Parts: sequence; C-alpha cells; structure tokens
Amino acid sequence: MSDIYQSPGKTIYLMLLFHQHQPFYYDQDMMKLVAPWVRTHTTKDYLFIPSLLKKYPNVHITINLSPSLLVQVQEKYVKGLKKFIDIKAKKIRNIKNIPEIETLFYLLIKPTKYFTKQDILCLYHCHYSALSVNDVIRHYFPECERVYQIFNEARQKNIIIKNTQLLRELKFWFTLMNFNLDILEGPVKLPDNTIIDLSDLVSRKSDNKYYLNKKIDEQDCERLFIETYRIMCNFLDAHKQLVYHPTNNTGQIELSTSPYSHPIVPLLYDTESAKECMEGYNLPRRFHYPEDAKLQVKMGLEVFEKYFGYRPSGIWPSEGAVSDDVVRIFAENKLQWFATDMQILNKTLKGKASHLKPYNVNTDGKNVVAFFRDTMLSDKIGFKYQSYDGEESADDFIHHLLSYADVHEEKVVSVILDGENAWEWYRKDFGAREFFNALFRKLEKLYHSRRIITVTPSEYLNGNLIRGISPHPIEELPSLKHISCGSWIHGDFSKWIGSKEKNFAWEVLLDARKNLENTGISFEYLRKKKKKTKKEKYIFRAYEYLFIAEGSDWFWWAGEDQESYTGKPFDELFLSYIYQIFVNLSKAGFRVKIPDFKMLPKPQKSEKISVQKIGTMKIGQKIVTVKFICDANDTVVPDAIYITGNIKELGEWIPNVIRMKKIKQKGRLNLNLWEYEVKVPEGLELHYKYTNSGKPGEWEGSEEFPALNRTFIVKENEKDSVIIKDKFGKL
Repeated sequence: MSDIYQSPGKTIYLMLLFHQHQPFYYDQDMMKLVAPWVRTHTTKDYLFIPSLLKKYPNVHITINLSPSLLVQVQEKYVKGLKKFIDIKAKKIRNIKNIPEIETLFYLLIKPTKYFTKQDILCLYHCHYSALSVNDVIRHYFPECERVYQIFNEARQKNIIIKNTQLLRELKFWFTLMNFNLDILEGPVKLPDNTIIDLSDLVSRKSDNKYYLNKKIDEQDCERLFIETYRIMCNFLDAHKQLVYHPTNNTGQIELSTSPYSHPIVPLLYDTESAKECMEGYNLPRRFHYPEDAKLQVKMGLEVFEKYFGYRPSGIWPSEGAVSDDVVRIFAENKLQWFATDMQILNKTLKGKASHLKPYNVNTDGKNVVAFFRDTMLSDKIGFKYQSYDGEESADDFIHHLLSYADVHEEKVVSVILDGENAWEWYRKDFGAREFFNALFRKLEKLYHSRRIITVTPSEYLNGNLIRGISPHPIEELPSLKHISCGSWIHGDFSKWIGSKEKNFAWEVLLDARKNLENTGISFEYLRKKKKKTKKEKYIFRAYEYLFIAEGSDWFWWAGEDQESYTGKPFDELFLSYIYQIFVNLSKAGFRVKIPDFKMLPKPQKSEKISVQKIGTMKIGQKIVTVKFICDANDTVVPDAIYITGNIKELGEWIPNVIRMKKIKQKGRLNLNLWEYEVKVPEGLELHYKYTNSGKPGEWEGSEEFPALNRTFIVKENEKDSVIIKDKFGKL
C-alpha cells in the first residue's frame, strides 16, 4: 500500500500512549510471585516498542509504566537474582540455592528428573500454569501445540504425566513462546550493547511457523533462564535511552506513571462518587478514605522517581478513572497533565465539545491539562486490527486519523491502549510486528509532510522548536471548571463496583481498612519514622498489604468468568492480602478476628444481564431507542445476520455474538430483513458492522469493507426512537 496520503487540513498531532501494567502478584508471605506475567510480558512486549522506535527517529510516543510493574521487575527479578547470575559469562552461580522468585521460572532451571508431584502439578495443573498460552500464539509453534494437547488432556482427566522429556519440553516451550519474535529470529542488540539471539533453537519455515532445530535438554532451559534475566536487567535502560528531555528536545519517549498499586482512585476517595455515573446500581457500604487516594498517587510518583531519577510530568490514572477530587490530587502533586477517555468529556460538556484538543482543568486555582482518549481509534488497535493484515490495518488507521483534518485549526488525537495483551490475539500479524512497522513507517513520512506529527503531551504543551512544534500554553487551552467522574470503560465504574461479588470485595476491604484505622497510627507517620518498634513494623506491613489490596485488578475480576484458569486465582490473591492485614494486626497485639474467608460469591445470571442493560446509560441524559434493520435480500444467510460494534450492547467488536431477529411479514416469505434494538444515551457515537452466520469471535462472513465501519451519532434532541436501515455489504 502507498504511504502517500492527501489531506487538505492543518496538522494533526497524534499523542500515542502505551500503558504497561501488571498487578502485584506477591503470595501471602511476599517471598515470591505466584504468576509469570511480569516476566513473560517483559521478554515479549515491553522492549519491543522502544527497540522498534530506533528505526523511526521522528516518531515520538508516551509509555506509561505502572509502579507495580516497575517494583516487581526491579526488586523481585533483577535484584532478587543478581548474585546468582554472571551476565558476562552467561552462567548461573550456585544454582542449588537460587530463590524461588516465581514458580514457573524456578522450575525452568530445576532438573526435570527431580520434579516432585507438586512440581508437576504446578507446571500444568495450577492457576498460572505453563498451559496459560492462547491458541493464537500456539498456532505458530506446531511442536508446542502437540505437547500442549497432551498435557491439557491429562489435566482434564486428572492424570499425572511423569515423562521427563515431555515435562522438559513443556517448561521450555512456555518460556520460549514468550520471547519477542525478533529475538527468536536474532540477533538483537540489547541496551547494554550485548547481543541476544535464539535463532539456533528455532527456525521460521515457509509456512510462517516456528520449529525446533534440536532436541531440548536442560542446558537449553538454563539458557532461557539466563537470557530472560538479561532482558529484565535491560528493562529500565530500554526506556531511559530514548527518554524525551524537554530541556534540549532530545529523545522519543515521554515516560509517565500511574497510582501505586493501580487502584480506581475515585472509589478510594469515595465510593459514593459512583452514584454520579452509575444510576440504578446497588453500592456497598461507603468506602471513604481520601488519604489513601492521595497516598496511592504520591507513592506512584515516588516509585517512578526512584528508578528514573526525576518526577514525571504526567499520569495515566488507573483505567482512566477520574473525578474532581482526583484531578485536585494531580494538581496538588504538580503534575502537568493527565489523560482519560473522551466519554468523560462528553459527559462533562453534554456532548457539546470536541475531544480533539486538550483542556485546562482548573481546580482550586491550580491548572492541570487533560488529554481525552479517542475511543474508536484506540479500540481499533486494541481489539479490531487483530483480525486483519498489518499493512491494511496501518492504512486504515492513517485514513481514519486524517479524516479529522480541519482547514481552520490543528487537531490533537490521543490514542491510548494497553501495551501488552492485544498483540497476543493478532491472528494474521503475529505479535503485531507488521502493523507497527507499517504504522511507524507511515508516521515517519507523514511527519516530513507535516500532515501528522506524533507528539508527547509535554512536547505539545511546552513546544519543540527543533521539530517545528510551537508551545501551547495551558492558559490558552479551552478550560473546564469541572470534570465528570468515570473511566475509559463505558464512562463509569461498573467494572469495579455495583455487582454482588464486586460489592462484597469492597465490604471486605472496608472491614480491613477500619481495623487499620482503629490502630490510631497512620501510614504516613510510619513511613517517616526510621526506627520502628516491633509493633509498628507489623502495622506497617499490614498497610503494605492494604495498598496492594486496593488495586483495581481484584475488583475487575471479581465475579468475572476466568476461563483460562482453574478456580478463581485473582479472588484468592485478593483475599490472601486481606487475610494478611488481619494477621499482621494480630501480631502487633491488636484483638482482631481473623476472617475465615471463602471465595467471592458467584454472579447470578439475572444480575449480570441487568448490569449489561444498564452499561451505557448515563445519568442526566435522555435515553434513545435505536433499531437497526439490515436488508440481506441480496445475500444467502445460512443461519442469521449478526451485529457488532463499539459498545457493550453491540458486543464490543466481538463478531457473531449479537444475533439479530428475522422480521416476519405475512405474504412475503422471501423477505430477508433482520432487526436488533438497543437503548443508548443521546450524544453517543455508534460504530458498527454486520456479519453473516460466522463463528463467535471470527470475522469470516463479515461485510467486505474492513477498513471502514458504519457510524451513527445519537444526536442531542433526538426522537425517543430511531430506525437505521442498512443493506448488508453496502455502505
């Protein structure tokens, strides 16, 4: 495809932000991590974008590193294994005494012939097993797929496999598949100027799949252990080497942070704030601890400064969750900018403002700039492009971006997404390598034509004369005196509160928090005290568990379907942290009743359905009934016509899940019309598409215009009901 694009409008500034995050995976005694995802995403994802950027010097991006991710990489892996690994010699010292930093990682270097029954169960039968790799990734490793199926069947039948070579291959494959593809095809130069290359172990064949070059032995497993550690050691420098310096306008990456344990800060401040954006939901007892909200932000900034040596200028609040109280905390911490979703702006200004510019939010006389995430473009990269070719996706992205061009004024488009999980589902473009190379190549060329210029938030606000970017002073930006509460998901907090099981988690957290409050000793006091008594050490430890338990991930997963695991691992982790709060308070001498926790309550079907119906309803907005009618008379429909789109009621871009109803009319047996009805708030921009009789989750049978979607805006003062008539396959 061509990299030449015509656009009559003024420059579009693209603010592209990748959010890198993993929750705390400490087990009860905080001596090891129970899950491998910090490690696997570091070897597979976190160095990929910084490494790729070096090829495109005029592409500038923002990378948000959550404190919980930074702490686990640096404190658990890098420091925890430092004295056991000789990086220069690429050897392991005193292998028998290596601590079990993380179970699957430890089993990688434990001789397979000495595996106990417990080791075997941990390898393929526990919550976070070596079978936790999706089918998209396994598809590219046929030999691994064979091993996977053997163990998966054994797990289902509760069979213990003791074949040493099979066990060895399973632990090897799980690690290897979680290396970046560039490393598998090697060589790759790491930030410390050393080379990593695994191309002697596997080769990519003509079918675009990877095959072993040799029979796997224990030395190969030890080698992957060492190479993993080398990558972990280069994690910080991969970002530091490309950091954007506003003083001399050098570098390509602006780094930002999130609150310490990635909590939903508005809910820590006051769960009652959810009433503003979640009308009709039942809420738990009030959790109202502004001091926790402030500390989570403050500690997040401190962790960042510890590892990078300076305070960041901006923050991506966990899940884009904001409120007036939270923005005030950002301003108090002298942050220059934050980012959230365009749904928040639409609610704030009743759909009467454009998200294609940043806004100056003034709280108590202090200013902080808000960038608003373009939902459609961000979700295209995160969810839609996984089904398309990389070049095709990059071309679609640029066309959509240029459609915002205006002849009168420049635009700022903020594209914000998770920087890890999406690429695991790119079926036609494994690892999204083709997409990002194509996108960055196009953006590099468009920079020279001034049609699209990638910027970081600070670069846009402060200016960069070297790149021809003028300053945009805060006082000259459009102003907001208030910001509505909500997150990037549905514009509310329903992913973290409001259902029976999520509310139960808040009740449990509240009981633990009240017991800590009753000690009469604050966490801030303990943080400042250098020499603590034995009692104070236990209280301090209890607070540490509290802040981890306040993380958003536990509430996200509470009651959610966790098909990739056996049991409810996130619930268990959360409850173990709560349990440790009470244990440490008991050790400190306080009379507390240590709860005998059971699992969080299971969701009821009727309750789940009611939540879905409320999903996009916004307080204070008129609700409009939208009926879609699809004419499929010009096509054969073996089963049914389905609809999918950008909101929960349309399946959130998962094809062939929302089945339309065939319209029956007397005397017209051959009529092939299908209908589906949703209720949505005015001001909402709908993007949707029809599919024909495909399998759930697969785009086969969809309308043949992959680079475009159908769109409809539910305008203000719209009638109570609207009918949209479409013809299948034709725009």
